Amino acid sequence: MFKKLLVSHIKRSKYVNYLRCRQTKVFFLGLVVLGSGQISSAEELPLWELGLGIGALHQPYYVGTKQTRSFAFPVPVPVYRGNVLKSDDEGVRAELLNNERFKLDLSLDFNLAVDSDDVDLRAGMPDVDSRLQVGPSLEVKLAEGDHDQWLLNLPVRASIGVGSNGLDESGFTFAPNITYFRDFDWGKKKWRAGMAFGPQFGTSDYQNLYYGVAPEFATESRPAYEADSGYSGSRLLLSLRSNDKDRLWVWFIRYENISGASFEDSPLVETSDGVSVGLIFSKYLFKSKKTVIR
Repeated sequence: MFKKLLVSHIKRSKYVNYLRCRQTKVFFLGLVVLGSGQISSAEELPLWELGLGIGALHQPYYVGTKQTRSFAFPVPVPVYRGNVLKSDDEGVRAELLNNERFKLDLSLDFNLAVDSDDVDLRAGMPDVDSRLQVGPSLEVKLAEGDHDQWLLNLPVRASIGVGSNGLDESGFTFAPNITYFRDFDWGKKKWRAGMAFGPQFGTSDYQNLYYGVAPEFATESRPAYEADSGYSGSRLLLSLRSNDKDRLWVWFIRYENISGASFEDSPLVETSDGVSVGLIFSKYLFKSKKTVIR
């Protein structure tokens, strides 16, 4: 039922689909980009909450192009604190294993669609659909203090396209990273600063979505090209979040560099790095009466 409604909505208008994908991306940034373990002591919280707010994002269309886009959209932030299925400040996931040192989740991520008409290097080529990424993620707690934490994250995800032709699977990604979080009080509010760094890897199917050129789309200035599997660059994420009982604030800066990537010589690459900047604000308007200890 959901798939039929999604495909029907996409077919109505390419522009409406583009706007919806942008909003979905901002929504996932609020729940996925800042995934973290809780350092604070357990407290009684609502089973579910719904926040409504606004998000803003500035980013390259993809890492490797100098062309960028900026937009702002309303953002829904649902929170659910079930025993297995969870959607909260640790991310969107199904929690399969959780002990003092290891945590195994079924995690989600999302990539925004690329309209080739907006990118000079891709002129005349097919668009890249929005990509839902889903798969297991192992989190290893390396060290923990009263106010800080070091984690090793090992996410492996399948890339699933969401477009006018329905859903399709195109490759896998692996993005191991070391993450550091520190909690502190400022202005009578609790804040969390985060830093994550690690390499990125992808299969050829996934990397050809962004960097491959099929022979039928080759030109004199854009020769045919097939991307290999392997290293696809590195990523540094800096974040700052304040999440109290009434509202959520998130700021982040993400730097990505594809020097030495297996597709570095693609004709669709004109620069080796890219910077994304984002902001999310949401106010929690609806909460369940039922509570849980988290």
